[in-house]
Amino acid sequence: MTFTSPSTGHHALLQKKSTWAISATVVVVLGVTAAILFKNDAAKASESPKAQSAAVTLEFAPNDIATVLLQPLVRSIALSGSLAPVTQALVKSTVAGAVRQVMVREGEAVQQGAVIAEIDTTDARSRLAAAQAELAERRTRLTIAQRNRDTNLALLQQNFISQIAYDQLLSTYQGTEAAVQGAEAQVVLARKAIDDAVVRAPISGRIAKRMVNGGERIAPEGPIVSIVDLSRLELEATVPASDTPHISPGQVVHFRVDGFGDRQFEGRLERINPIAEASSRAIKVFVSVRNSDGALRGGMFADGTVTVSQSVATPVIPSSAIFEEAGQNYVFAIEAGKLAKLAVRTGQKDEASGMVEVASGLTAGTPVVRIRMNGLKAGAPAVLRPAPLKS
Repeated sequence: MTFTSPSTGHHALLQKKSTWAISATVVVVLGVTAAILFKNDAAKASESPKAQSAAVTLEFAPNDIATVLLQPLVRSIALSGSLAPVTQALVKSTVAGAVRQVMVREGEAVQQGAVIAEIDTTDARSRLAAAQAELAERRTRLTIAQRNRDTNLALLQQNFISQIAYDQLLSTYQGTEAAVQGAEAQVVLARKAIDDAVVRAPISGRIAKRMVNGGERIAPEGPIVSIVDLSRLELEATVPASDTPHISPGQVVHFRVDGFGDRQFEGRLERINPIAEASSRAIKVFVSVRNSDGALRGGMFADGTVTVSQSVATPVIPSSAIFEEAGQNYVFAIEAGKLAKLAVRTGQKDEASGMVEVASGLTAGTPVVRIRMNGLKAGAPAVLRPAPLKS
């Protein structure tokens, strides 16, 4: 007969309970794991239709796609600025007086020499009369002094008077003669003041601004009208200092002006400022513009380009078709019904047309996406919609 001590029996009972607990825990863990795996499989099964429906075919209109073209690329420098008349005049009064009338209005055309204003000449005519009277008196005195000179010269030759006495009479005659010349100058000035009271146009052009009206009193150097000649304008623009080595006087400049739509105007680079602007470090350039039809006006804003070079035929695409990521340029091309992400290396850019040279990565005729839109991914199905039929 074998006897088991109470302590031994209790220990065995604890071991059995521990074994049952571990077994039960394993069973629970396995059950939870199976439930999770079943749930994941069910989730994947439920998501698969969504994933399949997400692969939507992208449709592009003809305007959304650009074809790589093989053409020369023009390198140009952009410039912008304001137009101003080369020849303009601010007409001022040279005499004081009341303005009798102004014959011209703003916007009217005038020819050189045409009368544009008249100033009252009452004061000027009074001064002329006084100057003429003074001149007559001086001439009378000169006549008397001349006779005295001739008489005393004969006496001097006969030794009836001294040389000193004759020299005093000669000095009086010379002073009287100078006074006559001064009086004559005053008459000339008085007559000129009367002539200047009739204000004439110094140049041909159009009245840009009228500063006085009839009845107003004007002082000497008072402005009357401003005249501008619109037949020749000058475009004052700025270009970056780094671009000045590529430009020189004589180059053709094409530009557009607000309000004229797509109409292009042409000018010629006339002068280049030798000093950069302190604030912007840009260089001022001056473009001569012939305005034979008078369409352009002073003060209009213009955007233009000056062509500096033209390359040989090379693959080009619009700049909007080029994407950038981590310093690498790429495009989305349509190949075999799918989007393909192709790395490209770009060259020079034509600012006027917005075309960019593709130095490598594309060949002529390849269709690329030229619009910015979300959801562009390599491998996505893509088709090009046919252009609508013209009615």
